[in-house]
Amino acid sequence: MKYAAKLDYSIDTTPLASSSITPLRDYGKLQRYGKGMPGDYVAQKEEGWAARNNGLSNADAFIDQLPEKLLQLERPYVIILELPASATNNPVLPAHRDYNKTCGVNVYLEAHGEVTTFYNWSRDRQKCEYVEEFCAAQGEVWAMNTDVPHSVALVPNKPRSMLSFCFTKLKYDEVLSCFPNH
Repeated sequence: MKYAAKLDYSIDTTPLASSSITPLRDYGKLQRYGKGMPGDYVAQKEEGWAARNNGLSNADAFIDQLPEKLLQLERPYVIILELPASATNNPVLPAHRDYNKTCGVNVYLEAHGEVTTFYNWSRDRQKCEYVEEFCAAQGEVWAMNTDVPHSVALVPNKPRSMLSFCFTKLKYDEVLSCFPNH
């Protein structure tokens, strides 16, 4: 894959049990990449839906599990990203690029068959063009290039959550090269 890779790497999530989780920010603004794309985003917004970023009190317990080679290059910040359940027929996290994040290493805490799709942005046509997609299962660890447009087709009435290591300086390929077998 060009923009995402499943990592053969484990992160111990048991420190979540002793973590204080605090809201950081909710994202509900539609970026240009998501305009005219499939999904019931307007209906989701009407029911108050928004992607939620939460901070962790014991982020170092997670960060310190990453490869030392990677931590020597950049120490990421960590969030819990929650995509709440929506009762709409075709819920979606619309195509977007992540703010203040070039790459994410995600540990999927709750997953129900959602599909993440990556796009190229056509400046001439002012629309996204499909590149590739993946479906992460609960417990899997994936690295993603969050600096390119991507969307998530959600499952009706099912939430999705992940522990996300957020890199702001290193590019996706640089992060990926620090993991074994990549």
